[in-house]
Amino acid sequence: MTSNPQLEAFLSKVKGDSDLLKQFHSAACLNDIAAMGAGMGFQFTGVDILLHQASATLKLSADALEALAAGVELEGHLWKMAIQWT
Repeated sequence: MTSNPQLEAFLSKVKGDSDLLKQFHSAACLNDIAAMGAGMGFQFTGVDILLHQASATLKLSADALEALAAGVELEGHLWKMAIQWT
């Protein structure tokens, strides 16, 4: 998978700004994060975020996956997930 430079730049900016990080974590869905990015001049979609997260998740060690599954935030990574059951 090819990374999206706009998404990478956005995530880097969010990681370095506590106010943006709060907005990121309070977003209801990935499309809301994409809208947040668009408002800052970045171009990416909720699907781009999902693909980025999936790719990053597949690169994690088993221990890191266990921590993530337990709700621990991994340093240097931003994850936004919500599983919806129907």
